[in-house]
Amino acid sequence: METTAAIPDPGEAAASLDAIADAQTAVRDRPWPIWLYVINALLLGGVAIAGLVDSSTIGALVVGALAVALVALNYWAGRRMGAPFAVPTSRGFLLLVAVASVFVLGSLLARLADFDWGIIACAVGATSCYSIGAVLHFRSTRR
Repeated sequence: METTAAIPDPGEAAASLDAIADAQTAVRDRPWPIWLYVINALLLGGVAIAGLVDSSTIGALVVGALAVALVALNYWAGRRMGAPFAVPTSRGFLLLVAVASVFVLGSLLARLADFDWGIIACAVGATSCYSIGAVLHFRSTRR
């Protein structure tokens, strides 16, 4: 495809790129509704504690249903905010979400090893880490 626009000078190009970066940051730093933090924490904890279900088939269905609900809810809330796939810029939030994910995976491994106390500890850890990350994200977006 051919362009007929004039070639911008380096200053204009740099200003345009800076404007794009500022717009991306503004979208990524949009505040989330408070209810979304709470529901995300509860759903993550639910996925982690679902290993306590005695039947592995029912447990897998519970994990799948909660995971689908988590993704669908976040997509729906993101669409309402105008940015369904935007990842926040708060490094503390992202780090704690990653740690919460490790706790969820740990709870699934604890289920395989049949450590009920490990499942409970991982569920508490996942919910706590996400909740602390939610506070960090909330504070960083409401300056």
